[in-house]
Amino acid sequence: MEVIFVAAAAIQLFFYLYFYLQVATYRRKEGKAHTPPVSVIIAARNEYDNLAAHLPSILEQDYPNFEVVVVNDGSWDETEILLEEFQKRYSNLKVVIRPANDYHDAGKKLAITLGIKGAKHERLLFTDADCRPVSRQWIQSMIAEAQGDTLVLGYSPYSKTKGFLNRIIRADAYLTAMNYMGFALAGIPYMGVGRNLSYSKTSFFKIGGFKKHYSIASGDDDLFVNEVANKTNTVVCLEKNGVVESLPEAKWKFFWRQKRRHLYTGRRYKRIHKLLLVLQPISYLMFTASAVVLLVFHKWLYIVIMTLSFRVLLQFFIFRRSSQRLGQTDLLIFIPLLEFFVVMMNGFIHIANAFAKPNKWKN
Repeated sequence: MEVIFVAAAAIQLFFYLYFYLQVATYRRKEGKAHTPPVSVIIAARNEYDNLAAHLPSILEQDYPNFEVVVVNDGSWDETEILLEEFQKRYSNLKVVIRPANDYHDAGKKLAITLGIKGAKHERLLFTDADCRPVSRQWIQSMIAEAQGDTLVLGYSPYSKTKGFLNRIIRADAYLTAMNYMGFALAGIPYMGVGRNLSYSKTSFFKIGGFKKHYSIASGDDDLFVNEVANKTNTVVCLEKNGVVESLPEAKWKFFWRQKRRHLYTGRRYKRIHKLLLVLQPISYLMFTASAVVLLVFHKWLYIVIMTLSFRVLLQFFIFRRSSQRLGQTDLLIFIPLLEFFVVMMNGFIHIANAFAKPNKWKN
């Protein structure tokens, strides 16, 4: 048990110092910001309420040259009427329509592909219909370091509401961001989130779009990044103005379904990514379990207490700075508890995914 404790503690220390510390200490390179023309792409199916609430905040961004391409993906609500009204008010709105009677369960990837084909600019920026930029400088912040075929990984937290479920959802998004941002800064990019992601049209068509994973409902964001990204063509945006907030699920069953779709794509990641992503939670559980056993049997008492204390302090130091940067400071004192819930929840979801394939992206 002592060997397990030491090994797990060493692995945890490695993750915190090599990956997570990168997020806490990150400084964007000084230099002239780039302002290439941008096409913002949003795939929407039956998103009348979300588009009515959030689309103006995207169309009114403070950026010199951009268009917003909304793909009406077979909606049967009043989305089409709303978009027609918005087009009368905003000259930078373009609508791509995929008729409802053409719907054959093609999923979000077809909608995004149609949006990319309909976009007139080389630089693409993606978000979802239920997302709202926190500032009018969102596009500017995300595109500042975008050059050529550069991928830009942005952050997209969930809005704060009351209840334990909301804390779990927000903590899960925060811990996920610590992973993919930290890995990218360490030169091992493996995913991004489609709520806040940018790449070039050339990058998309160079690899044939989503053809390698078209049969999977999810993966338009993380699987694409996993296939294309490397240490030289990927940057992150940790600017406060570059954040877009998304609406969280209000019920456990809907959040469970959403997480199942998100985690299902992980089996398609590159081997090194899968190894690292499995190693982190397993080492955490082994560290926690072995510490409890050693304390119960009064073995290595002082060493275990000192090691546990050191991990708590290290986590607090790193997460305090990163949570300030990512706007999640209210989660800081709950992170030790929330981390345990998130790790256990994701473990059960992986087990569920091993027995049944998750549902499609929109019903």
